[in-house]
Amino acid sequence: MKPASEQTDDRFSPRALERDDAALLKACRKGDETAWDDLVDRYQRLVFAIPRRAGLPESEAADILQEVFLTLFQKLDEIEQPEKVRSWLVTTAKFKTWGVVRSEKGLRAPATEEEMEHEMASLEDENPLIEDALVTMEQQHLVRTALKKLEERCQQILSMIYLTEPSASYAEVADAIGVGATSISPLRARCLKKLEKILAG
Repeated sequence: MKPASEQTDDRFSPRALERDDAALLKACRKGDETAWDDLVDRYQRLVFAIPRRAGLPESEAADILQEVFLTLFQKLDEIEQPEKVRSWLVTTAKFKTWGVVRSEKGLRAPATEEEMEHEMASLEDENPLIEDALVTMEQQHLVRTALKKLEERCQQILSMIYLTEPSASYAEVADAIGVGATSISPLRARCLKKLEKILAG
């Protein structure tokens, strides 16, 4: 089951969601509180995971999460590419996380993004804050965001099969939505096609 979902993810494009990001950011600039809540809800999982993957405790990760979104709020009018707000949030979270990690070691924080990326690239493989992990997190985030655009039944089917650990069986999914187990495979396929269409823009 998992390999099929990963093959589908390889064809996904973030363009449509980037357009959504730009629209949300522009609405935030106009004081739209709902747009702000949507933006925070869309990216808080990704931002919170960055300090956690660096080994920081939940309390410090929560502080960094608040600092990142506070900084975003303060700089709403300064972001030149609203469609790239996801990348801005990731980079800002990395900076703040790396600053805390280095501060705890009695070292100065990186002065530039290039310096930070160089240090991150030199980390040992077992360190959790590696780029591959972040790419995977962002891909998962894109899928979760697009999933919310589907009808409720498709959301439930795909979430139970692909986004829960351990994955639900077809029988469990069928029982949850009230259909026969043999109906789940074609339903899953149709829902994946709808999800792919959303992500492809």
